Amino acid sequence: MSTLSLILAGRQSAAEEGAPAAPLTARSFLESRNLWLLMAQYFASNFTFFFCLSWLFPHLKSRFELGSSEAGFYAAAPFLAGALGHFTAGAIVDRIYRSGHWTLSRRIPAAFGFALAAGGLVASAGANTPAAAVAWLSVAIFGADMTISPSWAVCIDIGRRNAGLVSGTMNMAGNLGSFATSLAFPYLEAWTGSTTLFFFQGAALNILAIGAWMAVRPEKRLGEY
Repeated sequence: MSTLSLILAGRQSAAEEGAPAAPLTARSFLESRNLWLLMAQYFASNFTFFFCLSWLFPHLKSRFELGSSEAGFYAAAPFLAGALGHFTAGAIVDRIYRSGHWTLSRRIPAAFGFALAAGGLVASAGANTPAAAVAWLSVAIFGADMTISPSWAVCIDIGRRNAGLVSGTMNMAGNLGSFATSLAFPYLEAWTGSTTLFFFQGAALNILAIGAWMAVRPEKRLGEY
């Protein structure tokens, strides 16, 4: 079966073809447990990842007294790990789904990714060299990016013809996580005199995200769960 045929065979039933998409009302939004769970875990994912886009470079320069070139070299590593995390999670999602386990194909890579993210952040906080700190942070970003594929897959699972609205809502929550980390890192460091609390806070959010994924029901549409 070609890719196009597979997509056409697996999308909404023919009975829905000509029907307009039901609007995602405020009530549907507020009552959808799946949507809230997706938003919560994506907040945690972006909280972890956005640190690399905002504060990693100055953090490495300050903590380990590195020059700009050396800090930039180290700061690139987590992004490479994140790209690998995307490919890895996508392959795992497909493999488990094809084995007939719809829910597990979303939960397993996401939960494993968040576990790696939590462990990597804690280990990075205690590292004594820039190489070790970045290596553990790369593990964390690899894990955080493993959660992306299942997240967007569930948006389609539960949203169906409203998948765009669900995706946008989840992504908004992720942007709030990005905003939170950009403020949390400098303020927590100024408050405690250390970056440790920030990394532990990120790890705690990732652990909570595992719990969120254990409650996600991808087989349930909006309005059903």
